[in-house]
Amino acid sequence: MQTKQALSIRKLTTAGVLAAAIVLLTTLVSIPMPGGLGYINLGDVGVLLAGMLLGGGWGALCAGAASALSDILLGWGVYAPATFLIKGAVALVAGLLFAKTERKIRYAALFLAALIVPLGYFLYETVLYTFAGAIVNVALNTVQGMTGALVATILGVMLQKTNLFARDSAAVPVCAETLREPKHGPEVVLLAERAYADLILTAGDMLSVQGIMARIVAIDNNTAFERLTAAQRASFLPEDKPYVRVENADMTPKEIMQAAIQAKEKR
Repeated sequence: MQTKQALSIRKLTTAGVLAAAIVLLTTLVSIPMPGGLGYINLGDVGVLLAGMLLGGGWGALCAGAASALSDILLGWGVYAPATFLIKGAVALVAGLLFAKTERKIRYAALFLAALIVPLGYFLYETVLYTFAGAIVNVALNTVQGMTGALVATILGVMLQKTNLFARDSAAVPVCAETLREPKHGPEVVLLAERAYADLILTAGDMLSVQGIMARIVAIDNNTAFERLTAAQRASFLPEDKPYVRVENADMTPKEIMQAAIQAKEKR
């Protein structure tokens, strides 16, 4: 189990890498807006990744500071205060929604969070310039935000298979445990409350006879498991793996095995 100190060091390291990525994506891919009112960039990719990988609070600080620094480096210091708040809000909302949303639709959180970009800059530019000057940039800022969300989604799916999505087990009470992990990775996951662990262990043995390797996960209860962040749940129940969730003793090990085979075939 990771210690809190190890988690903090990893988060600081990840935050540093993401901050550098945000600055590079913002400054190297910078396109002036019509009329010279600001610019569009790919920095939102890093901003949204910061929310996903670091969580709301850390992600907001990392994204806001790096994005504001980029404005200053590009000579747009007048935007820096607003950028700090807007991009910080994007990462904050992305991180919070991503962690609390069902795993099948959680990437939609990135697109919702990205809408803060055109809204935030429209409000700021209305004060900075005029309504007419601000409305011109709404479409391009929307395209920038949606493009960032799309690319961040693609990268997020890829990164989900790595250790960058933290198992923040030291940050929350442990309510799940991997009882059995195949040497070369699982083909299917069997998950049940601890009271029914024997059922899924037996089903796992039956699957192995069929040449199907299963990860066996025991949880304290369904409510506690659902309260984990999306990243924490995914460390036990990967998004790309078929699974069978046993919630009572009505299923026999053979039925669990058959359900697992069917789930695997559907993938």
